[in-house]
Amino acid sequence: MSTSAAATKEFAALTLDDRGVVCDCNDACETLFKCRRSDLLRRHVSKLLPQLAEMDLMPNGQPNPRLRFLCRIGRQFRAVADDGEDIASELFFNVLDNRGHHELSLIVRRAADVAAACS
Repeated sequence: MSTSAAATKEFAALTLDDRGVVCDCNDACETLFKCRRSDLLRRHVSKLLPQLAEMDLMPNGQPNPRLRFLCRIGRQFRAVADDGEDIASELFFNVLDNRGHHELSLIVRRAADVAAACS
């Protein structure tokens, strides 16, 4: 398996602030979203996941209950790579308590990779 093929099977992990801005991300994000890590930082997550544009991700410092529900039931979200490619993906998240304020750790994985891992 090539390095880029292996990277697409890894989880793309982003750390978001309470406003939904990308604070950090791993190398797999570069592969999934087809852009450099430095270009992902300080970008609002809705540029990568348009369905999150109208959603308050962390009301009162806690994950949005609707987002929690949609992730739990395995709802697919549309991710968009820098070249415009639509990517059917699933989201997983966790709340991080970092220096007294909450951040959201968001995992994005191609839906096809999730299905392949389960079979």
